[in-house]
Amino acid sequence: MPKKKQTFEQALARLEEVIDIMETDSPSLGELFELYKEGVELTAFCVNTLNDVEKEVTVLRQTAEGVFVQTPLEAAGG
Repeated sequence: MPKKKQTFEQALARLEEVIDIMETDSPSLGELFELYKEGVELTAFCVNTLNDVEKEVTVLRQTAEGVFVQTPLEAAGG
């Protein structure tokens, strides 16, 4: 499960482990269900982290007058 101080990279690595276990280790139904729940939580954590980062990304554009303007990525259509 994602921890409060867990990084995106740690969560993604654990998600890959969970998927590998589910695909190759033939876990019991109970273990499979627990792994599935953990995978859903890790996925949500990664998606939320990416969304937060995307909100902070800005696009730097130069106007016709030569002035550089920062535009949030969403507003820039990217």
